[in-house]
Amino acid sequence: MKKVLLIFVILIGGAMGLLYFSNPSSNFGSSLPISTGDTRILTQQSINFLEDLQFKDFEKAATYHSTEDRKNVDIAKEIERIFLVKPEFLDIMRYEIKKVEIDRSGDRAKVKTHTVIKLLNTGKVREPEVMLYWRKDPKEGWVMKLESSL
Repeated sequence: MKKVLLIFVILIGGAMGLLYFSNPSSNFGSSLPISTGDTRILTQQSINFLEDLQFKDFEKAATYHSTEDRKNVDIAKEIERIFLVKPEFLDIMRYEIKKVEIDRSGDRAKVKTHTVIKLLNTGKVREPEVMLYWRKDPKEGWVMKLESSL
C-alpha cells in the first residue's frame, strides 16, 4: 500500500512539474536555449551603459552600439529626446536592472531597468522605467539597438 501511495505521489509531482515548465507564463520554456552567461553579459553591459550615462561619458556609452550605429549615435540627443531634458540637467541618481528577457532564438533581448533621476533645473525627481534593447551580432556579440533603447 505504501509503495502504491509513493508511486502515486511521484506521478502527481511529475505531472505538476510538467504543467509548470510547459506553462508559457513560467517563462521556462522560452529560456531553454539561452545560457545564463548571456543573461549575465546583458546585465553587466546594461549596468555599464547606465553608469556611463550617469557620469556623462557619452562617448563610452556609444560603444555599446554596433560599429555601424556608432557612426550615427548621439547619446546626448537621445537623452534629451527620451527624458525631455538637456543632458547637463539630468542627474541619474541610481538604477536597477529589473528583468532580462531573451527571445527564443537567443538573438534579441530586452533589459528592463528602473532609474531614479533628478532634473537639476527644476529639482524634480522622476523614476522612469527604461527599456534597453539588444541584439546578438555574430561578430561583435551583444550590441544595443540604437533606434529602440533609452
